[in-house]
Amino acid sequence: MKNTKLVQFVHEDQPGDKWLAFYKQVIPGYRKWFLNEGEFGRPNYQACHNAIKKYMPELESFWLSLIDLTEANDLEARLLSFYCPSPYVSGCSQAVWSKYSPVLVRNYDYALDLCEMRILKSHWFDTDVIASTDCLWGVLDGMNQHGLIVSLAFGGTRDRGVGFGITVILRYILEFCQTTQQAVEVLQRVPSHMAYNVTILDAGYNVSTVEINPGTITRVSHIPIAVNHQGDYELTNYAAFSRSYERKKFLIDKLYDPLINIESFIDSFEYKPLFANNYEEGFGTLYTSVYNPALMATEYRWPYGVRRYKSFINFEDEAFQVTY
Repeated sequence: MKNTKLVQFVHEDQPGDKWLAFYKQVIPGYRKWFLNEGEFGRPNYQACHNAIKKYMPELESFWLSLIDLTEANDLEARLLSFYCPSPYVSGCSQAVWSKYSPVLVRNYDYALDLCEMRILKSHWFDTDVIASTDCLWGVLDGMNQHGLIVSLAFGGTRDRGVGFGITVILRYILEFCQTTQQAVEVLQRVPSHMAYNVTILDAGYNVSTVEINPGTITRVSHIPIAVNHQGDYELTNYAAFSRSYERKKFLIDKLYDPLINIESFIDSFEYKPLFANNYEEGFGTLYTSVYNPALMATEYRWPYGVRRYKSFINFEDEAFQVTY
């Protein structure tokens, strides 16, 4: 059975009418998700406020402005902090092609009805950012005007700790960091509530993958690949279900194949084992994104050959339906 999804490219320097309209449209779903373990399973307002001030103080005034803009009640203000939120699990394959002109390529695998499918160009602080959004103001993958690129993949375990939703941490990185090392330092300092693998590329072509697992030491490597397990071999049910090991081996083979060029490497993300079509079970590839720090440009791909190219110079509002 085929499904359709609305894709939106939105240019809005500061949260205003466009962001607020989207917020009003999706907040009922986010409220339901936020409360799926009961209201007392979420931290109170003061705990959320204290956590932002402690770990990401530069975001405090912005978070408060979102509360004012939306006229959020206590529950929605806590939700907007995304501190100790409900769990969420996605797939994803991502890798950095490092020959000649490096690019970061990623597939985002998730439940179709839960993805915002919104690519936003913004200027919230002193930096232009283009990012695929999640959690209303968070980042799944994106790039800033300094050529810093970040992308996340689920770490494969449902362990939870005390921390923020990873998408808000990635937003913080793109707003305030310029290099891979600065981004790594943020990921080592700001706690995430679940396990994720974050791949980072900057304009100097420095690559790191950071494996975050609550309650354990954050692992940093220069491995240019991240899928849905951590370490060399971590046997989890999710890793097996998502064919994580198979996807990692495939990416390694592609990166070290002397006959592969950048175009064929990017194209490989549109085919198995990297491309997943298990949409009925909430594990399907929703889009492929390509971030090029040299060109300061991005490409987004959807099934059936739908493609769009955007850059910091050329980014127009656009909305269209894609079919899965």
